[in-house]
Order: sequence, then structure tokens, then C-alpha cells
Amino acid sequence: MIDLATIPINKPVVMTNLNKIEDRLRRRLLALGFYEGCPVVVKRRASFQGPLTIEQRDHHQMIAIRRSDAKKIEVYSP
Repeated sequence: MIDLATIPINKPVVMTNLNKIEDRLRRRLLALGFYEGCPVVVKRRASFQGPLTIEQRDHHQMIAIRRSDAKKIEVYSP
């Protein structure tokens, strides 16, 4: 599987596994509309291994997530 941190900017992918991230972060993502099966796009990457800005494509919800957490989120490209 591919992780969210390695996806090129503006490439649409689908989140497939959130089980490797901390429970607190998983609950927050779910509350914001980011769930398994959810289409997302990486919009920006901060330099020096900083956070990623990701967009939930159905509702255009955008959040920033630490790169270390993004490495734990599995995705696939439809």
C-alpha cells in the first residue's frame, strides 16, 4: 500500500486504512469528515518535513496533518 505522505500534490487518492494512527487523531479525522473510503488530495507540503495540507474532495474540507501521521495513513489511487 501507499501512504498519504508519498502522494504527489493534486493527485486524487482514497483513504483505505486509518488503523495505524493514534486513536485521538482518528476520532478527530472522522469528526471532520475524513474516513476510510474518503477521496482526498494533498494540496500543499511544508518544507523541512513539515505538515501536509489535505483536502477532503466531497466537502472541500481542508486540514493540515503532520507528515509523521500522514505516513501511517494508507491510500490507493483509483
